[in-house]
Amino acid sequence: MENDEKKALELLEQHENKQLNDVEFLREFGKIRLWYSTPFGDHKDGGSRLFLVPGPDNTGYLPLFSTEERAREFFEKTGRAGYILMYSDFHGVLATTRNVNNGDSPVKIGAIIDPGYYGITVDAANLDPVIRMTG
Repeated sequence: MENDEKKALELLEQHENKQLNDVEFLREFGKIRLWYSTPFGDHKDGGSRLFLVPGPDNTGYLPLFSTEERAREFFEKTGRAGYILMYSDFHGVLATTRNVNNGDSPVKIGAIIDPGYYGITVDAANLDPVIRMTG
């Protein structure tokens, strides 16, 4: 796990510093395992809601995290209660997200990596090309 977290942070920094272009970044980052949780969950106020970062036109971004600590920090800030953290490679999470979008979901979902730190986004409309690049 630590190696994936270290590699994820290295790739994010290299992309942020323009040492990797988008295509190079996605090819490498597709293999990286990230932390995430389900998009729907309980809030500390007792209600349930979507825990997506809002996007345009009835879309949302599923937050993905390079470290467990960043995931916990995000969910604490957003008031999420009783969540389970999962761990999967970026490519697999995007493929699952695409499958969810192909269903009857009222909100189309993309992905955002480390919101509050980097905020690299993959829009719902761009999932297919990004999945091909990360596979």
